[in-house]
Amino acid sequence: MPETELSVVIPVLNEEDIVEKNLRELASRLNTIVGAGKWKFVIVDNGSTDQTPQILKRVLTELPPSLSVFVPEPNYGAALRAGLAAADTDFAHPCDIEQWDIPFITWAWSIRHEHDLFIGSKRSDPTISKQTSRRRFLSWGLNALLQLMFGYMGTDTHGPKLIYMRKLRPVINSCLSDRGQFDTEIVLRSVRKGYRLAEAPIAFLETRPPRVRLFKKILWNLIAFNRLRTIIGGLGYSDKIEFRQFSRSDVLKATEALGAATTVAQFEVLDKEVKR
Repeated sequence: MPETELSVVIPVLNEEDIVEKNLRELASRLNTIVGAGKWKFVIVDNGSTDQTPQILKRVLTELPPSLSVFVPEPNYGAALRAGLAAADTDFAHPCDIEQWDIPFITWAWSIRHEHDLFIGSKRSDPTISKQTSRRRFLSWGLNALLQLMFGYMGTDTHGPKLIYMRKLRPVINSCLSDRGQFDTEIVLRSVRKGYRLAEAPIAFLETRPPRVRLFKKILWNLIAFNRLRTIIGGLGYSDKIEFRQFSRSDVLKATEALGAATTVAQFEVLDKEVKR
């Protein structure tokens, strides 16, 4: 039996229409990238009220050693925290159920020992990331606050990630934020600890309406940022900053070099759709 190296952590909330199809498709891709039996799903049911829990129970039994975790109330940060706590592997890949970027995880996995935290950015290459004006405004505002208040040199903290859990688990366990700022705190603490971070753009095509109204989202984030400033404000830098930024071309070239031309070709289609 091969050793399980990667936990794919996905919070879900009322996703009965897509959860089975997407999990099966992603499982097929992960078998190619990581290897059958060397990865598992850690799906966090974030307070679903539809048929999502029943679907998860059926699908995950067919994908051992995958498992589900239950969080009673919708809270993305709490769900992500619970999922990472249940990830007992050397690496974890938090991502969304709606869409993922296969070249990004292929590239990150291929050089997983060169960096401690890989961050997929929806903002660093606008030619392959098509967002609504609402989301662009919100993302711009959040990142501007990060740069102003915390000196963050990246362009995103909320995208998919590959995390070297052996190193970053103490950082994750020390985080106090919830909701959308939990993974932001992970990134900021990792920068201050001198861990090796890498950021690369991901292809993203927004297809679903937002679940939370813009005003409410802004209010939540302002409250969360004020708390985050209190949490992070007193933390100094333990070592020099190790932060590298890569282009989409870097990601695709590395993926092609691995012989994953089919994967790259499929996602270049998404890249072109997003550019329209």
